[in-house]
Amino acid sequence: MTNVLIVDDEKIEREGLKYLLSREEGERTVFEAANGKQALQVLRSEDIQLLLTDIKMPHMTGLELSKKAKEENPNLQIIIFSDFTFAQEAIRYGVTEYILKPVNPDDFHKVLERAESEISKRRKKESREIKEKNFLQQYFLQSYLYSGKKEILQKAGELIDLDKWNSWHCAILIESDVALFDTAEENLEQELQKELHRMFFYMNLNARQSLILFQDVYCDYQLVANHIYNFLKREYMERFYLAVSRKFDGCESLPSVLEQLEQQMEEKFYHPDKHVFTNEDEVLGMAVGEVQDSQLMQAISEDITRKDIEQLWRHFECLKEKYHDNTQYSAMYIKFVFSNVIQELFQENQFSGEHKLEHEIERLYNCRNIMEILSVTEDNIKEYEAFLERSMNSSRNEVTAVKNYIYQHYEEDLNLEMLAEKVYLSSGYLSFIFKKETGMNLNRYIRVFRMKKAKELLCSTNMKVAQISEKVGFANVSYFCRSFREYYGSSPESYRKGTGEDEQTS
Repeated sequence: MTNVLIVDDEKIEREGLKYLLSREEGERTVFEAANGKQALQVLRSEDIQLLLTDIKMPHMTGLELSKKAKEENPNLQIIIFSDFTFAQEAIRYGVTEYILKPVNPDDFHKVLERAESEISKRRKKESREIKEKNFLQQYFLQSYLYSGKKEILQKAGELIDLDKWNSWHCAILIESDVALFDTAEENLEQELQKELHRMFFYMNLNARQSLILFQDVYCDYQLVANHIYNFLKREYMERFYLAVSRKFDGCESLPSVLEQLEQQMEEKFYHPDKHVFTNEDEVLGMAVGEVQDSQLMQAISEDITRKDIEQLWRHFECLKEKYHDNTQYSAMYIKFVFSNVIQELFQENQFSGEHKLEHEIERLYNCRNIMEILSVTEDNIKEYEAFLERSMNSSRNEVTAVKNYIYQHYEEDLNLEMLAEKVYLSSGYLSFIFKKETGMNLNRYIRVFRMKKAKELLCSTNMKVAQISEKVGFANVSYFCRSFREYYGSSPESYRKGTGEDEQTS
C-alpha cells in the first residue's frame, strides 16, 4: 500500500491524475491538496511516500513545496509536473522524477513504476534493518539474561542502543503447559500489542516460556498480568502461568530479575489453581509490629513446602526481630509461637523420621529466656538445612536419570511433568533439585542441549536444515532457525558454511 499526495490548484488536473493512478496495478491511498500550504499539513499528519505536484501554483510553487517536503522527509519520492524550463531546477530541489505537460499516460506509467520501485526497495531495506536490529537485541539479551556477563553488555553496547534496555522497569514471565510459543510466536506479539495498547519488548525463551519487558514505572502489573492471562486463556485454551517481577532500574538487573521470576514460577506446583504470581512479599514489606503471626507462619509453611531455605531464614529473622526485645507477650505464648515453627519443619516426613518432634518441643518449653528459645529454633532450622543438603546429594541420581533421558529422547516432546513421573518425584521437587544441581531450569536445559545437538549435526552430516530441526525436537523449522541464530549468532546455513564466527560471544 502506497500513500500518494496529489497537489494541484486545478481540481480537474487532480481528477486526471487520480484517474491515471486508478489504471495502475497495486493498492494506493490517495490524498489531495489544492496548494502548498495544505500539502504541508497533509505531509505532516499522514505517512506519505509519494508526492505528485504541479510546479505552478499560487502562494507556494511546486519547487518550494518539494524543498520543504524533502527537508522534513528525505525519503519522500517526488514527481513534479512542469514544462522543460524547470526540469533542471527541479532536480536540484530533490525531485525524484518530472513529467512534462501535457501528461502522456505511457510516460506517467514508467515514471510511477520507477518511483514506486524505489519506495519498495527502501521498505525492504528498512524491514531488513529492523529485523537485524531485533535479532541483535534478542541475541545479546538472551546471552546476558542467562550468563550475567558484563562483557556481553559491553559488546552489545557497541552494536545497539542500550538506552532501550535501561528503559525497562518490569518483566512478566509467561509459561505454558504445552510447547505453544514455537508456533504462536509470530502472531502473538502483534496480538498482545492490540490487546494491551502499550509499548513492550517481547522475547521468546523457549517453546514453553516467553518474557515481556515493560517501560511504565507507575503501573499495576498484576492487573496487566491478569489481562494477559485472560487473553491467552481465551485465545489458546491452554493452561498458562505468569510471574510478575519486582520493579527494577537498569539493564544490569535483568539476570537477577529472570532468576527471581523463575523462582516465583515454582509457586505453580504448590498453588495449582493460581495463575499469576507476584514478587510482592507482604510480610517482609510490613513494619515488624504490623506483621501478624498467622501471616509469618503461613509464609514459613510455604517456604518449607518449597524447600526454600533462604526465604525460611528471612521469615524466621522477621519473627525473631518481633519477639527479641518485646516484653508485652507472655513467655508461654512466645514458646507457643516458636514451637509452631519447629512443628512446621517436622511436616517433612523424612526429616521427621530422623528426629523426634516431642524431644525438640520439650527442649523449647524448658527454655528459661528468649535467647534459649531462639537458639533451639535455630538449631532445628540448621538441622533441616543440613537434611535438605543430604537430600540433594541423594537426589543427584534422579537428576542424572532425567538428564540421561533428555540425552536419549531430545527429539520428543519433553516436559517437566512427564520427566518427573519417570523418576517418581513431584514436579515441584524435580524442578527445585534440577535447578539446584544444573544451575538452569529444565526448559532452558532442554533447549541448550538441542542447540548443541543441532550444531553437531550441521557439522558432521549432510542432513537438510528441516531434517535437523525435526531431529532435535523442533516441530517448526522457522522457529528452529530463529532459535539457532539467537543462540549461536548465525543462521544454521551460515554456521554449516563456516561463517558462524559469533559462537564464542554466545
